[in-house]
Amino acid sequence: MEKNILFAQSGGPTQVINASCYGIIKEARKYDMKIYAARYGVEGILSENIIEITDIDDDSLEILRFSPSAAFGSCRHKLKDDEFEKVLKVFLKHDIGYFLYIGGNDSMDTANRFSEYVAKNGYDIKVIGIPKTIDNDLLNTHFCPGYGSAAKYIATSVREMDFDANVYEKNIITIVEVMGRDSGFLAAASALARDESVESPHLIYLPEIPFDEEEFLQEVSDVYQERGKVLIAASEGLKDEQGNYIFLREKKVDKFGNIQMGGVGKYLESIVKENIAHRVKTIEFSVLQRCAAHILSKTDNDVAAMVGSAGVRYALEGCTDVMVSIMKNNDSFSTSTTPLKDVALEVKTFPREWIDEKNRWVTKEAIDYITPLIQGEVKPIFKDGLPKYLRFI
Repeated sequence: MEKNILFAQSGGPTQVINASCYGIIKEARKYDMKIYAARYGVEGILSENIIEITDIDDDSLEILRFSPSAAFGSCRHKLKDDEFEKVLKVFLKHDIGYFLYIGGNDSMDTANRFSEYVAKNGYDIKVIGIPKTIDNDLLNTHFCPGYGSAAKYIATSVREMDFDANVYEKNIITIVEVMGRDSGFLAAASALARDESVESPHLIYLPEIPFDEEEFLQEVSDVYQERGKVLIAASEGLKDEQGNYIFLREKKVDKFGNIQMGGVGKYLESIVKENIAHRVKTIEFSVLQRCAAHILSKTDNDVAAMVGSAGVRYALEGCTDVMVSIMKNNDSFSTSTTPLKDVALEVKTFPREWIDEKNRWVTKEAIDYITPLIQGEVKPIFKDGLPKYLRFI
């Protein structure tokens, strides 16, 4: 009999994070082991708030796969040195030999530190990181599950807003604030909105390029004078030449020291109203871009399930202290592994060579990278006219 397996979710949720849980459960069922899930990430492990999920029925498992958010709960908890022993005691009590942690770069740091702790103390517990983040900012993987679906939502919403903005003959400037603290992948995805009927967005502002207020106002003014209507996609993480965020609603940080973002759209709106035009509308996608499961990418969901399954296989093969990474092979994807220490706390930024700084746009290479990640549609299971979702908290 194999030792038991435990998985947990961490950080901000995505449209497809539960697909990774689906992949873990589906694969682990092939072996003689119990499957446990922690509620609320490592915080749930610390409080022994874990549930056995081995016997989940097939119908519920299928609903779980297409449910948004983190069905088992999440957290943003940075494990303290004196908490590793508490986690280990829970593992030993439930005979956990395999731990899969689904999350971003902060979560990979937690997994790396715990893996080093158990190895140092002579315990055989395999620790695997499962990539997840809409920001797409993990190193050593072609993309991060969650990004494709968020990109699809952003591009679709911008396209639909373009139609709305053109209903009236009156001029209007629309500012769309997109998530992305240090990486511009999400804002760049708005470029996919353009087609033969849609010219939006007209300008895209990414955190990789220092923000200059005078340049911004001139560029918006030029488009406004030429077209009368302007749609701007702006990352929440825009910074000035000194690396300071151009606007912070609240100067707070989370337990990992990450600044809590928000308010860029309203800041841009205020300077546009003061200098260019008064008819300005600001839309902040906020959590919608990470929970809109009704328009998720099938490719994204399939790969999220794939990395969950692969994580189980790698653990049973003896791998530990690694993250499952994604490789692109022509029109398909496969998995490999990368050391957790090479991913933990690191940030992958949007490639500078993919940025058309002169036109505040992105290059064809960027479009060619993003487009395959948004392919395919999934119809959720509906009940009484609404999608049916599942959670365990």
